Amino acid sequence: MNVRGIFFAVVLVIGLVIASQGIAIAQEKASFNPSLSLKDNLASNVGKRVSLMISSGESLEGTIEKVGDHFVLISKLSGKDYFDALVRIDELKAVVFRAR
Repeated sequence: MNVRGIFFAVVLVIGLVIASQGIAIAQEKASFNPSLSLKDNLASNVGKRVSLMISSGESLEGTIEKVGDHFVLISKLSGKDYFDALVRIDELKAVVFRAR
């Protein structure tokens, strides 16, 4: 095998590894329990992607980073590179999540 062939093989293997990681992350589902409080449900799904419907009518999609007593930190906002959001839990009207 020449240098070009080895380089191609290495790039191919790296690409496959990255693609498989993306698929594994995309398949991670959130799960919510209606008998728990909204705060407890958010805390049990840290690291999962959700869409938050805020009382103002705005929707924020991102990853639950941290949950405090009154706020939830959402990172990796969809469509807003380099931005995170700190949202009041009592302002949430709905949490939309991937269930299947």
